[in-house]
Amino acid sequence: MLQRGRAWVPPDMAAGIVLIIIGAVFAFAITAESSWLNTDALGLILMVGGALFIWRSQVKKREVVTRETETVDGVAQTEQTTVVERRLE
Repeated sequence: MLQRGRAWVPPDMAAGIVLIIIGAVFAFAITAESSWLNTDALGLILMVGGALFIWRSQVKKREVVTRETETVDGVAQTEQTTVVERRLE
């Protein structure tokens, strides 16, 4: 889906991409030693979590439909919002 010339990324997918990037930094770029934190394990956990966020954003699609009706006089106004969630298989 494109909005005004820019690619639209679902929020879950964006969060997944950020987690993968941060996890890769912890796993591959940081070489500090700590007695209480294993940076390789933390990086792996963050990258797997990011992959799950991306997978979830692809599996579950949400669609919001809003309908507005208005009479000519402007007296009767009806607004209906429907949220449709579906799983793609």
